[in-house]
Amino acid sequence: MSIRKTIVTYRQIDEAFNKRNHEAVASKAQEEANKVADDPLEAASFLAGLGGALDTLEAEEKVPGVLVSPDHPTASLLQTFLAQRANDEGGKLEPLGRGDEFLEAKFDDKDIKGWIGSFFSWVKGIKKHDFLAPPAVPETFDNATRVALLGDWGTGLYGAPDCAKSIETDPDGYKLIIHLGDVYYAGDKGEVKERFLDLWPRNAAATSRALNSNHEMYTGGHAYFELTLREFGQSSSCFAMQNDHWLLVGLDTGYTESVFNRWHGGLSDEQVQWLRSTVDNAGPRKVIFFSHHQPFTYLDKKVDNNMVEKLGDVLASKKIFAWYWGHEHRCILYDQHPLWGFYGRCIGHSGYPYFRDKLGNADADPRFSSFRRLPQKNTGPGGAFLDAPNPYVDGHENEYGAQGYMWLQFDGDHLTETVCLPDRNDPNSRIYENQLA
Repeated sequence: MSIRKTIVTYRQIDEAFNKRNHEAVASKAQEEANKVADDPLEAASFLAGLGGALDTLEAEEKVPGVLVSPDHPTASLLQTFLAQRANDEGGKLEPLGRGDEFLEAKFDDKDIKGWIGSFFSWVKGIKKHDFLAPPAVPETFDNATRVALLGDWGTGLYGAPDCAKSIETDPDGYKLIIHLGDVYYAGDKGEVKERFLDLWPRNAAATSRALNSNHEMYTGGHAYFELTLREFGQSSSCFAMQNDHWLLVGLDTGYTESVFNRWHGGLSDEQVQWLRSTVDNAGPRKVIFFSHHQPFTYLDKKVDNNMVEKLGDVLASKKIFAWYWGHEHRCILYDQHPLWGFYGRCIGHSGYPYFRDKLGNADADPRFSSFRRLPQKNTGPGGAFLDAPNPYVDGHENEYGAQGYMWLQFDGDHLTETVCLPDRNDPNSRIYENQLA
């Protein structure tokens, strides 16, 4: 069986939890919560979390059979748990009618009643992995370097494998490959292995780096810290690399908040102190940040994090040239920020199937045929967003947005960006190219 191919749908949960024997399943959930919890308040918290997870999954599932994994810790944990159980039990997976690429996890009310106590116990036992201190001294990279960026790539499905294959087989090669975070559903060890490490592009000359994120932290970050960082030879969830002209800084925006709260990103005081020192020592180098969470947003929900608050002085100094992030499942290329001066780039479209934004009045970008324009709004910049169909979602291609990746070409003090669709062999795959510096 395959964790990578397993899709956990709300319709199957609904069938087992609500339609077959709801009263018995709900009663069993109450009974198991009371057994696992230390007191009635904790039991109520377990049940409230489960209820919120089911409500969220129901709201998110607009096309049954297409992977969804909302930014809701308990919902993602439930999907990870059910996917693993469906695989462990054997015979609990059925094809979704799209060849052998997608398998739907199947279960009934008896399964749910039998598993729910184990789920509560598992959730109760999750503890965060220890934070690893940022590196004291930046690594070095060549003045002429090509960097590949993948964001929200850890599904192992849809355009993700083709993105990896294109990077791996690119004849021009790469010296650095960065993942901007998120392995679904909740980044446990099986998912990190099958959805991420098994498919990661293997370029002999390339260094790999991965950023921490909310989905990896839902299971405490253990697979990320113990498998991914070890595989990549990465000493911390933060990194710094510099050459004569540029300083690249990778931030951990997923660690600081509680495993069971909603994640919106943040920075610990320890990391902020390291970051300030690293930027202060950059000299004349242009500084670029990489993170999972966004410092601002145009199309997503309101940003609720402490990054901007804690980095106010750094941002106001206008030392940051560009900032690349994921989290939002889109590709958006922002103009220079009117207050802080940096170029913002959301590259969160590498593996997660996301709905296209319904902005029918947005003008086409005259420079790039697959992009449309966003006007400047309030205190934030305008920009261009990728608006094209996704051929990897059979039968719903036009409803879902295009996937792909970005590469950065550093040549001395020059920087050129390129956005590419997943299949590099497609002559139309390069949909954006621009010299930024």
